[in-house]
Amino acid sequence: MPLTLHYVARSHVGLIREGNEDSGYAGPHLLAVADGMGGHAAGEVASRAAIEELVAVELGPTQEEPLDAMSAAITAANSRIRQLISDDPSREGMGTTVTALFWTGTALGMAHIGDSRAYLLRDGAIDQLSHDHTFVQSLVDEGRITLDEASVHPARSLILKALQGQTQVDPDLLIVEVRPGDRLLVCSDGLSGVVSDSTLAETLGSIEGLDDVADELVRLALAGGAPDNVTLIVADVRETDHVRSPDDTAEAFLVGAAAGDPPTAPERPTRRRPAALRALLGGDDDSHDPEDLEAMRYALRSPRRYRWVRPVVLLVAVVLLGWVGLNIADQWVRSQYYVGQSDGEVAIFQGVSQEIGPIRLSELHEVPGGLPVDALPVLQRDRVESTIPASNVDDAAYIVNSLRRDACNAYETRRSRDADADADTDTDEDEDDGEDDETGTDAPDDTDATATPDASPDPSPEVTVAPGGAGDDGGPSDEGDEPDDDASDDEPQAGQADPGGWLPADTDLDCTGVW
Repeated sequence: MPLTLHYVARSHVGLIREGNEDSGYAGPHLLAVADGMGGHAAGEVASRAAIEELVAVELGPTQEEPLDAMSAAITAANSRIRQLISDDPSREGMGTTVTALFWTGTALGMAHIGDSRAYLLRDGAIDQLSHDHTFVQSLVDEGRITLDEASVHPARSLILKALQGQTQVDPDLLIVEVRPGDRLLVCSDGLSGVVSDSTLAETLGSIEGLDDVADELVRLALAGGAPDNVTLIVADVRETDHVRSPDDTAEAFLVGAAAGDPPTAPERPTRRRPAALRALLGGDDDSHDPEDLEAMRYALRSPRRYRWVRPVVLLVAVVLLGWVGLNIADQWVRSQYYVGQSDGEVAIFQGVSQEIGPIRLSELHEVPGGLPVDALPVLQRDRVESTIPASNVDDAAYIVNSLRRDACNAYETRRSRDADADADTDTDEDEDDGEDDETGTDAPDDTDATATPDASPDPSPEVTVAPGGAGDDGGPSDEGDEPDDDASDDEPQAGQADPGGWLPADTDLDCTGVW
C-alpha cells in the first residue's frame, strides 16, 4: 500500500534565551529544522532564510533525485546567507544548522549540516540518522572520549560545520529507507542536548498521539532547564489508501523564527496556581486545603525582586576566576628568568621576553656589570640579543659567568695575538738597526778626527720607562708628566697582572676572578 507522512511541529524559546533563533517547517514532502546562531537579530535571520530556500523544494515532487534536490536547496540557502551578510556587514558571523528530510513517497532523502539531529524509531529502538558536526563528536570518533563524557564536555556546543555563507558547503546526504510504523524525530540541540536518547526512545514509543508526544518532549526539555531554544518535528510513516497528488492541499507547520513567533511564556510549574494566588490575596479560609498550600510554595514571586542576584553572582564568579587566573599567570611569569641586554650590558631579567600590547612581561632583575655585549664573541652576542632562557636565577647567573669566561678568553686570545705581532715588528727593526751599525763602522769618521772638544755634543742620559709610562720608582717621567693622584696603588693598571685575572684598559670587560 502507498505510504504517507503524518506530522506535527513545535518550537519553544526555552527558559534562558530572550528570543527564538530556531526555525522549523513540516509539510507533506519536507521536514526541516534550522538552528540559527550569531545573535543580534542575525541567528533568526539565517535560520529563516535557510527554511525559505528549503520550502521551495517542497512545492511538489520533481523528477530530480531527492539528494540532488536537497543539495541544491542547501547551496541556495548558503548563497542567500552570504548575500544577507553582504547587504548588512553587522551580520558577519551569523549562520545556521540544517537537518532536513525530503519525502519521495517511498523513502527519505536527508541533508544535514551542524548539530541538529534526525532520529528514526523502529520497533522500540531509536537510531540517530544524522552525525553531529561538532568538536566533541570528533573526539568521540577518534576514541578519545566516550559519549557520556561528550554530554558534559565544556566544548560540546562548538560546531565545526554550518551554513555561514562560505564559498563551499559540504552537507551530509543520505537516503533513508522507511516502512509503515516508523516514527521520525527532527529536532534542534535544545532538545537532544537536554534529553537523553534513551528518554527520547521511551517517550516516542510510549505515547501514540503526535500532538501529545510533541508536547511531552517540549515539557521534558523545559524540565531539564531548556538553556537553548527547543524546536522539534515528529512524523509517523503510515499506510494510506489514497496517494497524495500535487494538487492536494495538505496542512503545513511553520514554527519559530520562520513564523515570526513571539517568545513563548515558560510553562507554569502547577495548574493549581489560581487557587494559590487567591489564598495569598486573602480568599476564603475554606480554600486552604493541603494541595493549595503546597502550590503556594511554587507561586511565582514578583519579577522585580531578586532579579539582580543572578547577574551579580555571575559577575562575582567571573571576577574571582579572572583574579585567580591572573595570579597563577603572574606567579608563573615571576618564576621565569632569562639573560638579555640592558644599555649595552649583559643583564638578568625576571619574567618572559614577551609583550602583550604595551605590557611587558619582564623586568630588569640585575646587571652584573663589567660584561659589555660588544665584548662577546659574535655567536654569544647573537644569543644574548635573542635572549637566553634560564630555569631560575641561579641558572641565569651561571649563564652570565659562562658568557664572561667566553668574552675574557676571546680578549686574551686577541691580546696574545697582538703581542706576537708587536714582537715580530720589534725583531724586524732590530735587524735593520744592526745593518746600519755595520755600515757606520766601515766608513771613516772624518768629523771626529777634526772636531774640537767644544763642538762635540753631550751624550743624552739613558731613561727606562715602565709599562705605565712612569719611572722605575713610580714617580713622574723624565719628560715632565705629572703623577696621577687619583690612581690607587692597589688598582691593577692596564695590562698589569692581577692575582684574580686582569683588567683591560681599552674595554669595560671585567675579567677579575675568571681564572
